[in-house]
Amino acid sequence: MNVDPLPTALSSSEVVPNHSIAALSHYPNDVALLNYLLQDLRVLMRRHRKNEIAIEAQKVFTWDVHGLERRTVVCDPDGLHEEGDVQIVGFFGDRRELSDDEAIDASEHDLISEFVNYPGILSYSSTELVDHYWANLVVHRHSADREAWRASEAHKHAVATVAPRAYHAVRIHNGCILGGVLGSGTVTLESTKYWDYDSGDDWHAVRSLDKHV
Repeated sequence: MNVDPLPTALSSSEVVPNHSIAALSHYPNDVALLNYLLQDLRVLMRRHRKNEIAIEAQKVFTWDVHGLERRTVVCDPDGLHEEGDVQIVGFFGDRRELSDDEAIDASEHDLISEFVNYPGILSYSSTELVDHYWANLVVHRHSADREAWRASEAHKHAVATVAPRAYHAVRIHNGCILGGVLGSGTVTLESTKYWDYDSGDDWHAVRSLDKHV
């Protein structure tokens, strides 16, 4: 039986040579971009609260900004209106230039379609960046919601099959938004996982942030 090796444990300030995906310099830009995606979501929900737009569960909004694709899926409008802290997952991937876009799009469609089976997932936002980078923000209620979603067949397929073929490397942040989506809090990061698919050994690591970012 094959057992996946445990990820390399990194301290909050540890520098990792030869794995640029884990550079500490990414944190300021990553947090800023996740807050940008959070602001998109807040605008939608505040317009909904003012009865300016109609939003039902699993509503998908898509638009372009300077030719770059943006998407927000409002999975649970009522849950997003609730006060109280929420959890987040932030994804950043360096997509291969010759990646199979159809396979990636199909995988994302499968992931979005199954959110209805995981009521703790409140929203999903994605944005295309320059230089083949992509970023996603998932908002959910509790850490258990995240773990349940990871066990889904679509998510396991995306991690095991799609991601190594589609990306040079990815990093995934876990954190929270104090006070909820419609409050004034910003994204706080608590830990980060890394996968470097071009390292020759599919390098995998996790960094715990002693001082939350």
